[in-house]
Parts: sequence; structure tokens; C-alpha cells
Amino acid sequence: MPAIGYDGQARIAAATVTVAGDDLTTEVLARALGAAGVGALRWLRRTDLAPAVTAALAGSNPDLRVETRPWPSGPGWVAALEGAALVVRSGFDDDAMLRAAIRLGIPAIVVRAGDAQVDLVSFRRQGPCPHLALDLPETKAAPTDGGPAAVVAAHAAAAEALLVLAGEEPAATLEGAANSPARARHLRLPLDGAPPRTTEIPWTPECFACGGAGTEMTFA
Repeated sequence: MPAIGYDGQARIAAATVTVAGDDLTTEVLARALGAAGVGALRWLRRTDLAPAVTAALAGSNPDLRVETRPWPSGPGWVAALEGAALVVRSGFDDDAMLRAAIRLGIPAIVVRAGDAQVDLVSFRRQGPCPHLALDLPETKAAPTDGGPAAVVAAHAAAAEALLVLAGEEPAATLEGAANSPARARHLRLPLDGAPPRTTEIPWTPECFACGGAGTEMTFA
């Protein structure tokens, strides 16, 4: 992407990205990030990584470092994300991941492939806030679609991740807060040919425990 430039590509090559999930979206996402030159992938999975996927990653980028770890829970998310420049997750399950990202001060991207659209939420860099509680039980959301929508979701998440890693993440400003950029962005990609919709989310505090106008979000 022309927006990245040489310095941005250097940041991408030096970055470790945590990928959370073991569905088709994360498989395509991992391949896209590897081919784009990401330095290392830390893959959090509930199942073993298939040898064919490992071979495909090595074929697209022989220098890519791939590490797989078991799926974390509660405070284990901090260790799972520590040292990463970014976390990208498939699915809108509710657990301690986002709070761990805020605690460590790293951006997070969550993406969901559905029957009618792809939804992506990009949480920009926040924190660090070391006091956040992480003892949250996991709540499963609706499963992501495994068909063509999963591929669209993967490439949308990969493009967003590369822009964030390169330092080109959007900095839209909210009305009435001239010096305070929105902290999150929701992108909806309809699969029926309708135009995409982007919404800046007025999520202003550094973390959920610091006060301000932060709210939990749900998507129809």
C-alpha cells in the first residue's frame, strides 16, 4: 500500500503481531500478514496448527517467525500479548483480551465474518493502565462464517493491521473534542455490494476503570 512507505515497512518488518483464533479468517490473515513482511506472528489457538498452514507461511515469507501458544484466559492474556505491537482477533467473544491490550498499551483489532456483512473494530493505542481487572469469564459470541466472508474479513483486518503497524492509523477527530481523536473505529463491509460504512466511536478514556465516556459496545 502506497500509504505505508519505507519507514512504515521497516516498522512492519520489526513487529510481532499476536493473532487470536483458529478459523479460516485467522488462517488467511496470518498468510496475508506474513506475505506483507511482518517480522513475527504469535498465534493463540485452541487447536494445533496444521502442517500445511505452517508450510504455506514459510513459503510466503521464509524469514517469518511463527510461534503458537494455547488459548489464554483471564490474566493469562497479559502474558499472551506482552511484547506484541498489535493483537488481531477473529470473533467478538467477550473476555479479558481487550483489557489486557489496554493494560499493555497496545492497539487491538477484532473482526467478524457474517452471512450479510463483515464487521471490524479497530481499537487504537490506549493506556497503559496497570490497574485493570482481568478476571473476566469468557462469553462466546455468534460464530464467524467460514465461507468467502471469512476471506474478506481476513484481508480487511490485514490491511487495517498494516496501517496501524506502519503508524498510519486514522486520526479522525470527534465533534466537540478538537484535540481528542476517536479511540476506536467500526468498519462494516456489506456483502451485497452496498457501500462500506465507517463509524468513529467516541470512546475517550484511557481505560474502562479511569472514568470518562467509555461504554461497552454491542453490534446487531
